[in-house]
Amino acid sequence: MAHGVGVLGLGVIGRRLIEGFKANPQFDVIAGYDPSPVDVDVPRATSVQDLIDNPAIACIYIATPPATHEDLVRAVARAGKAIFCEKPLAASRSSATACVEVALHVPAAVNFPFATAPAAVRLKELVETGALGEGLSAHLKVRFKTWPRGWQHGAAGWLAGPEQGGFTREVVSHFVFLALRLFGPATLIERQVERGASGTETRIRATLQFAHCRLTIDGAVEGEIDDLNHFEVKGSKGSAVMSDWYRLRHASGDIEPARADGGQIAELAKLLAGEPCRLATMPEAAAVVDIVEGILSR
Repeated sequence: MAHGVGVLGLGVIGRRLIEGFKANPQFDVIAGYDPSPVDVDVPRATSVQDLIDNPAIACIYIATPPATHEDLVRAVARAGKAIFCEKPLAASRSSATACVEVALHVPAAVNFPFATAPAAVRLKELVETGALGEGLSAHLKVRFKTWPRGWQHGAAGWLAGPEQGGFTREVVSHFVFLALRLFGPATLIERQVERGASGTETRIRATLQFAHCRLTIDGAVEGEIDDLNHFEVKGSKGSAVMSDWYRLRHASGDIEPARADGGQIAELAKLLAGEPCRLATMPEAAAVVDIVEGILSR
C-alpha cells in the first residue's frame, strides 16, 4: 500500500521531489499547498492545515523557506504524521533545537542528498576503511557567479537576505553534513565572513576541527562559474575529490554525477515502514545548523 504524501511548498525543489515521489510506486502524492499560484500537476489543498488534516496523508514533505520550518514541523508532529523536511532544518540554533524536540515521537528526517548519493556513500567507505590512510585533512571550495543563482529566481526574496538566505546555509550546509557523516562531531575553531550590501555573505573562510581531520572552507560569490564545488579529502595513502555535486574521483574508480532524489525517496519509504534508513536525522541536521550559524554569527 502506497504512502500518502502531502507537499508544503511547490517551488523548484518541491516540484522536483514531487516527480521523484511519482516515480516510486511506494508513494502517492495526495495534495500540495503553496500560497503562490504555481502550475503543478497535483491536487491543491486550500491551506497548510487543510493539507495536514487530510486523512489520506501519512507524511508531509516540507519544502518551504527555513524560517517557516519550526512552525510547520510543530504542526505536522502535533498531527502525528511523519516529517520529511528540506535543509537547512532552520535558520537559527534555537529553532533547530525546537524542531528536534517536537519531532521526537514521529518518523522524521531531513533532505540532505549526500546521505544516499553514490559518490558520498563511496567517499564514506574510503574514509572508514582507511583507504585514504591516516593524517586526514579536507578542503571545501565553493564559488558562485551570482547569488542567488539564476535558476533560484523564484526564491530570490528569501535566498538573498541575511535572515535565512545566503550560500552558506543553502550550499555549504550540504558539505558540513557530509563532513559530519565522514568524520564525526566537529568544533568551529576559526571563521571570517565578508558581507555585501544586502547583508548576505559574499565570502567566507572557516576551519572545522574533527577528532581525526581538519576541514577548511573557502566560499565566495565571484568569477564566471555559476556553481563550482570541490570537496577534497587527503590522507597518507592518497586523496578523493567530490565535485559537480555528485562526481567522485579516486584511484579505485570514479563515480559520475547522478542525482540522489531516487535514493532519498527509497530511504524515506524505509523510514515510514519503521526500518533503519540512511536519511539525515533531525539531530544531525541540527548539528549542521549549529556549525553554519556559528560561521555566520555577527
